[in-house]
Amino acid sequence: MRTLIVKITTLLAVPLTAATLVSAGPAAAASASKATASQTSTSSAARAASAPVRILVNYPFRVRRGHVVSYKVRLVNNLRTKTDEIFLATKFPKNVSKVRIYVPKGSHYHERCTREQLRALCVLPGLKKGHSYTFWAKAWVRGSTSGYLYGYFGGAVVDTSLDTNPKELLSEFGSSIHWVKTKSSIVR
Repeated sequence: MRTLIVKITTLLAVPLTAATLVSAGPAAAASASKATASQTSTSSAARAASAPVRILVNYPFRVRRGHVVSYKVRLVNNLRTKTDEIFLATKFPKNVSKVRIYVPKGSHYHERCTREQLRALCVLPGLKKGHSYTFWAKAWVRGSTSGYLYGYFGGAVVDTSLDTNPKELLSEFGSSIHWVKTKSSIVR
């Protein structure tokens, strides 16, 4: 007997850390605290965030193996001024065959993204006061997997140019990034 699987989305919010790029390595300019919120209480998550940019992730509670899973990722500016450039990273474990980040049609984000098998990295221009970026991260789930699908979303506000390679930024800021961890059950 087939059962209908309802797509329940949950909202996770965590602020991105602010960092500056120096020759010796990154220096965290602000500490970030993780805040988890449901879709109905988004305003309480906005008050709890203390970093310049907050990341919000909508993800499905259950996913089907062999299908494509979509995650809605939103970056929101918490400051009263424009932020520096934003580095966004998305990574998945080995039960995913590929990961891509897509921007809405007609948007002029001027992002620079890399596409790898299990992760996607982007560098974006700074956000103006009250503005946000919206992305869709898509993961292709392997047909032979079972258990849970974990996704990791994170980033940093960096003082660098847009021409910087996102792979270099991941190696620089990898240890200081606060990751948003999503967990979805994999069903047939």
